[in-house]
Amino acid sequence: MTYKNIFSALLLFLFITAANATVYTVTNTNDAGTGSLRAAITNVNIYPGTHTLAFNIPTTDPNYISAQGVWKITPTSTLPIITRSNVTIDGSTQTTNQGDTNPYGPEILIDGEHLYGSDFAFHLYNVLGATIKSFIIGRFTVGIEISGSSHNNTIIGNYVGCNYNATDTLSNTHGIEILSGPYNNTIGGATASDRNIFSGNNHAGIRVVNSNSNIIKGNYVGLNRMGNAAVRNYDGISIEGTSKYNLIGGYTAAERNYVSGNVAYGIPVFGTGCNFNIIIGNFVGTDITGTDSIPNTYGVLFDDGASYNLLGGRVSGAGNLLSGNSGYGVFLYNPGTQRDSVIGNFIGTDVSGTLPLPNSIGIVIDGPSYKHYIDSNVVSANRQNGITIHLVGTDSNIVIRNKIGTDISGTLPLGNAFDGIRIGEGPQKNVIGSAGKGNIIANNGGNGITVMTSAELYNRFTENSIYNNAELGIDLFPAGPSPNDIGDTDSGANDLMNFPVFQNVNLNTLSGITTISGTIDYTVFSGANGIKIEIFKSDNDASGYGQGKEFIGSALANASGNWTFSCSCLAATDIITATATDQLGNTSEFSLNSSITVGINNISRNENVVVYPNPATSIIEIEFQDTNFQNAEYKIVNLLGELLQTGYLEEMKSTISINTLPQGIYYLQLNSKSDFIIKKIVKH
Repeated sequence: MTYKNIFSALLLFLFITAANATVYTVTNTNDAGTGSLRAAITNVNIYPGTHTLAFNIPTTDPNYISAQGVWKITPTSTLPIITRSNVTIDGSTQTTNQGDTNPYGPEILIDGEHLYGSDFAFHLYNVLGATIKSFIIGRFTVGIEISGSSHNNTIIGNYVGCNYNATDTLSNTHGIEILSGPYNNTIGGATASDRNIFSGNNHAGIRVVNSNSNIIKGNYVGLNRMGNAAVRNYDGISIEGTSKYNLIGGYTAAERNYVSGNVAYGIPVFGTGCNFNIIIGNFVGTDITGTDSIPNTYGVLFDDGASYNLLGGRVSGAGNLLSGNSGYGVFLYNPGTQRDSVIGNFIGTDVSGTLPLPNSIGIVIDGPSYKHYIDSNVVSANRQNGITIHLVGTDSNIVIRNKIGTDISGTLPLGNAFDGIRIGEGPQKNVIGSAGKGNIIANNGGNGITVMTSAELYNRFTENSIYNNAELGIDLFPAGPSPNDIGDTDSGANDLMNFPVFQNVNLNTLSGITTISGTIDYTVFSGANGIKIEIFKSDNDASGYGQGKEFIGSALANASGNWTFSCSCLAATDIITATATDQLGNTSEFSLNSSITVGINNISRNENVVVYPNPATSIIEIEFQDTNFQNAEYKIVNLLGELLQTGYLEEMKSTISINTLPQGIYYLQLNSKSDFIIKKIVKH
């Protein structure tokens, strides 16, 4: 075939397609016959082309409800399944043709009252490019069904499960169901006119089952038209079975779903193979302002093997607001549920991250489920615990960089009522904080971290800022400070790991270096070798143990349990505390606090320098053989490090007057070209 023939054939195809692009107009509310919805769908299915199904029903129609401004279509049997692609079924054309008779919503009501709760209003099967726009749909088993290989279809501007003004229920069983295979369909949009309201349904507002890569954005799910009160579904947006790669929400406020007021779950994601779904930017449990509670029982659920899903994220706008729910903000539950990520969300605060809007508990990991990643969330102001990790097998979860009990700034108090983090009834190998990625756990009404029973082992707490909690910073039950035992042979929560004991804490006021030494009593396996000691500035808790507000560094104990640490990061007024973590990951409670001793030990790396008399009354002699000290600078300081005298040693033997010094202890520092010495001197 020549290019000319190909071009001619293409023009012919386009002409035929355009010729078959028909508008079928519904002109009455009859169940069947000319001008009915049923006849229009039948024609759409029969004739090829890209069609529009429009509405122009007069106000004289007997099923026009003038008090509501809607036209009511009540099928007496199942409407035809839509099998034609590229069809637009547009209820907003009724507004165009007859005026805005219902300023509160769509004008066309499709009511399944004669079907006794069975069947569907619209069903897209194996089609692409279809749009269903601007209807009120109620009292069907499924308001809108999308099934088969249907893809690239759009559902916008509908009220599904609620009445003409979206303030009361007109319940379907499910509002919309995407079932067994559809992909790349879009439910909602980024404008007010695209928004669907899925509210008042007896089960799910939106249900996605065994279907991938669909987008659900910009909808109200469980709320009224104003977004300020509940019109409850049982569940909000339910992602089930083996559904993957579905996107719930978006990075902009316009793409946000508001999922609140539902009886059970806001967004449940459940089923083995229900993986890699992304939930971003949504408000779950609040009104549309994000400042008032319209509770679901639970906010977001990952359950029954749902894994590798993302709730939130690091990109601007990805975080969800998961607050105001009567149960948990986030619930990770049941065997096989693993490796889900909860990142960058507000859980228990309002949208500003500065005011309380509590859930009962912020995050619960239970069931058992394991290896979840909880990072960079604000988990504050909840009525019980910030985070609960519960039950045998709920292991190896990572909790880092969260603010648990503060506002978004990490500085102002916004405590959870009970513990910051509670680990109970068997979880093991959980990691709370890591190198450079510690949590802030502060201002909570109980402990910072509680470990409840002897079944909880190998839970590691690293580099966290824990302070101003009402009880202990870390409490390994039984409640209260757990005393060390000889050889650390006792057992209990985290094996009741012994805490470190400080021996010397000395600040050298000349160098500014604090040297800390201590021990850890531990004889399991090969002894204490390799036990990690973490040292903190303490908030000087009233118990005398911790809490560790600022991590300053770490040391490793040797086989005898001895360890040392030095830094230039402490002041004479600081109080310090420490934890110990053994080779298996058991972290202790905070140690007894220690204050800092200020002083300077004699340092003499050159024994050819002699200072006498010592004690002295009016003068001291300095005699040296090392020519490096000729013209060396000398300094005399008091115990606080304050400089009192300075000068230079011009001769190999020099005399220095100390007449002006009060009686007491001083330090003499000599600085040569390549060395220095410090000598303690006493003035009588």
